[in-house]
Amino acid sequence: MDEYAEFRQLARKTVELLQADPSKKKSKVSADNIEVEGWTIDHGSSYSKETLFSKAPGDFKEVWGNNGEIILGEDAEIYSFSWHKEESGWPTVMKESSSLRKLEARDLVGGKGKPFSEYTNKLNRLRWS
Repeated sequence: MDEYAEFRQLARKTVELLQADPSKKKSKVSADNIEVEGWTIDHGSSYSKETLFSKAPGDFKEVWGNNGEIILGEDAEIYSFSWHKEESGWPTVMKESSSLRKLEARDLVGGKGKPFSEYTNKLNRLRWS
């Protein structure tokens, strides 16, 4: 069995274990007409920035969001979820966007250690968090 097949087997087994424990909190995300329910493996990185251009009402821009929350779906696939919000102007205008995509083997292989070792470690820890 190759490394990716072993990783996929671990993902399926982890889902079985998590589904058997109702205390394990699930998250549900959706974007681009796709909805995924599962468990957060990695919270990604949050950002927030406010810029005031002057003291005039509405002369500002505030952006915030999260890049790359990683989720183990109930289907044992690994997904990346990101969202972005922007608020500015007078009257205030809010813009929102989000993306959700299934990660492929090339996204999960990692750059250090054995192939898939980073996400293998995260899956192994997920049962205990």
